[in-house]
Amino acid sequence: MKIVLINPPWADTYGEFKDSAKSTVSYPPLGLCYLSSLMRGYGHSVKIIDFEAEDDAGNAIIDRIISYSPELIGITAATTVFHHAKEIAEGIKKRLNIPIVIGGPHLTLVREQAMINGSCFDYGIYGEGEETFKELIHVLESNGSVDSIKGIIYRKNGEIKSNEPRSYIDDLDSLPFPDFESLKLYKYCCHIPKKGVVPFLPVATSRGCPFLCIYCSAPSIFGKRVRFRSVDNVLDEFEYIVKNLKISHLAFVDETLCLNRRRMMDLCRGIMERGLELTMEGWTRPNTVDEEVLRLMKKAGFVQLSFGIESGDTEILKIIRCDVKKEDVQKAFTMAKGVGLETKGFVMIGHPYETKQTANNTLKFIKNLKNCDQIYINIATPYPGTKLHEMAIKEEGGMHLLTENYAEYRKYGNAVIEVNDLSREDLIGLQKKGFIMFYFTPQRIIYNIQRAGLKSAAINSLAFLKSVVGKGK
Repeated sequence: MKIVLINPPWADTYGEFKDSAKSTVSYPPLGLCYLSSLMRGYGHSVKIIDFEAEDDAGNAIIDRIISYSPELIGITAATTVFHHAKEIAEGIKKRLNIPIVIGGPHLTLVREQAMINGSCFDYGIYGEGEETFKELIHVLESNGSVDSIKGIIYRKNGEIKSNEPRSYIDDLDSLPFPDFESLKLYKYCCHIPKKGVVPFLPVATSRGCPFLCIYCSAPSIFGKRVRFRSVDNVLDEFEYIVKNLKISHLAFVDETLCLNRRRMMDLCRGIMERGLELTMEGWTRPNTVDEEVLRLMKKAGFVQLSFGIESGDTEILKIIRCDVKKEDVQKAFTMAKGVGLETKGFVMIGHPYETKQTANNTLKFIKNLKNCDQIYINIATPYPGTKLHEMAIKEEGGMHLLTENYAEYRKYGNAVIEVNDLSREDLIGLQKKGFIMFYFTPQRIIYNIQRAGLKSAAINSLAFLKSVVGKGK
């Protein structure tokens, strides 16, 4: 079967921060690469279309998709790009009478609602999609029934049917390595300290998250039980990427990279034993690291580590179930910077029970976090499938949900909630104020010039300034 897998455009979900976001990094569609590799292994012809990485625009890309004469379309979509997925599917449906399958986080979280809102989709795959997609293709080729396929939503006699869930994949080693070869690899680059702009690839060495943070949907997508790939399997993939694809920077996308301390140390030792010359980055919780593991990570090739700070107010941290203390954050950044890693932090403003006072506590905390090199300040967004969404609907903690138009659910330059004495405009203004407070200090100005070089620093700074002076929408 001839299959086209599509990743919708994502940059405009950053609103006025679009230029800044695109100047930083664009991640390859890892989930589609896993599907492509699996389908190719069964003899199917597969093309991956990542709209954000294409040189053409909307209709021109659809023309090219039509020219491939596909027999099946698969589209992945997070909540913020679901409207783009619909537009693409509708454009294809007008010209080709073929099945279109929607999958990804949004479908997984809202299930039937996504099919109701997207009449252009014939099938929906929720949860982990590899086995379900494989079975669906087999049934379509044999003109069989989809009634017994687990993890699928479909239309039958004018109604939307939802089959029982599929169990999560226990043996992640059974999955083939992602089909990165089908991508335009030169389109995916990021800036690495002392290396400049380099191509990179994402790697997932585990699935699942055991934590209960109210703002996160990860446990609803991949489950609360963490499943790990074996260290040897991961190292084999690294070796393949380095030797065959000639790419030497990897970005871990595990929910909590250092959750299993011993495994991380075994992985680092394995990288060195195999002589793999890599640079790496990833993210983890501040209370999962210590100096020994950080030193080994640095020795193995890690150059950057990101930590979830989430809030700089003690009471808010308890409310959002973050299970991290401010002292944990300060200690983690000090240790990571001390061993020579570049450090990034992530915070949010607009949590339930947030006030101007607690939000400003967060901004002051990150400004004074001297061992944090870069910061991402998000506006809390109640994505479906999260406890935060439930609380927003019930208006708990002083929250008021402004819209359920998911196209507006952006974390940058927009707010879809108001909370207590924080209006939408207040939240947008505080986000920009926070960026200015953090980055416009002598220490960080000098650091970013040294990090990127004068030319790249100027380009990035212009994109950043263009973002923070926007009005928000």
